[in-house]
Amino acid sequence: MYIHGYGSTGEAFKAKELHAMFPDTPLVAPTFDYDSLSPYDVFAQLRAIITNKKPDLIVGSSLGGYFALCCTSFFERAVWCVNPVRDILATLQRLGTDNAAAELLEQRTMEYRDFDHKVFQQLKPRTAQLHFALSTDDELLGDHRPLLTLFPNYGSVVWKDHSGHRFLRWGELKEEITNTLNQETL
Repeated sequence: MYIHGYGSTGEAFKAKELHAMFPDTPLVAPTFDYDSLSPYDVFAQLRAIITNKKPDLIVGSSLGGYFALCCTSFFERAVWCVNPVRDILATLQRLGTDNAAAELLEQRTMEYRDFDHKVFQQLKPRTAQLHFALSTDDELLGDHRPLLTLFPNYGSVVWKDHSGHRFLRWGELKEEITNTLNQETL
């Protein structure tokens, strides 16, 4: 399952690339309208999809990585987070410089503050089933090292230079994700 980031869709480049990397594996890649859905609505939809589709692995990018981390509260299999949002309120403020994102910030700040407190900040440490792909030069989120202190029991971290927030070296994760998927399907 792939969870896209803000301003993207389940049919964007990363979802297509995952499908190309794993053509024999069914890919669930829903699209979420983050502007009109509350974080609780997105989370409820994710829970329903995961319960119904039973994926072996979740991959989430940026805001989708934040929600993938939140799904670890009930999803017990492997999760890969690619440049996930760690500080949702600070990220919403950075996004607020964009007109559409400013609207999201105004409408959703209180909802995200409450959701972050009740869900994200309550996440328990995971076993080695939690993996990260992080850019050393993430222009939106900055330094990802504080994220790793929140999740000290992670299984692996792949650091990439010259990748930026969009993680332009996405295809280079194929071997790592393949290894994780193979372990999950044993």
